[in-house]
Amino acid sequence: MRTTSIGALGAIGLAMAIASGNAAAAPINWDYTVTSSFVTMPGSTAFTGGAGCQSVSGSAITWGACPTGPAGPGRSGIGISNNPQTGTLATNGAAESANTYTHSNNVVSGAFATLRSATISATLGLRAAGTADAYVYETATYKILFAETPNSAGTCVANSPVGNPCNDIWVLDGSLNKSITLAGDEYFFSFFASPALATLPNAVCAAAGAANGCIGFTTVEGQENAVNFLLKVTSTPLVVEVPEPASIALLGVGLVGLAGMRRRRQTKA
Repeated sequence: MRTTSIGALGAIGLAMAIASGNAAAAPINWDYTVTSSFVTMPGSTAFTGGAGCQSVSGSAITWGACPTGPAGPGRSGIGISNNPQTGTLATNGAAESANTYTHSNNVVSGAFATLRSATISATLGLRAAGTADAYVYETATYKILFAETPNSAGTCVANSPVGNPCNDIWVLDGSLNKSITLAGDEYFFSFFASPALATLPNAVCAAAGAANGCIGFTTVEGQENAVNFLLKVTSTPLVVEVPEPASIALLGVGLVGLAGMRRRRQTKA
């Protein structure tokens, strides 16, 4: 077994980590508000490829065919909604809703530039639940890497619907275990996608320019892909134990063996 950051796992692993690693901590309830935006400073958003019209604002990034405007035929984009989002959460408790990111995944001509990377700024405000206390705010930034895959059916690096163009690829970096101090105590907050967040295969990571073991999700061509982001606040950084690949393989063999024994027993019966 080896210990690694939750950044190597999907949402299922995250839930397991909270259940095991933080079970002893007393829950503290908070009112929260979270607002996210794309950073519009020069260099915060990068495009790759040829011509076209790119548009960047705090709430949306679009690219592809001209003129600029909402995503549509020949033009794709990603936008933020449910922004700001408010609610109540408990330290070391269940994840709660943050903002929603929707990728309008349309066919974009290979002659046009496409999104390559962007930076997100997320501001979290917390106060004791049910009080009129002032919110304590902390802003974190994290990066997304994007790969616009070929717009024709064929061999896809990411799992994609049969007969459909290849799914596009999104990788998240730096969205976990940010620190915030409340009443003299340090807490950690993390944003992650659900249910689409997963550890991506190495080939998929490489296609987006990311290192092996990256986390992210893929989106289907020709669809409005809404990815809901969740928020957790914990008293310690999220850490989990990840089985080595050999251990996972042995577990699989063991399960197959158990299934065979069960079939034999049923046959004898």
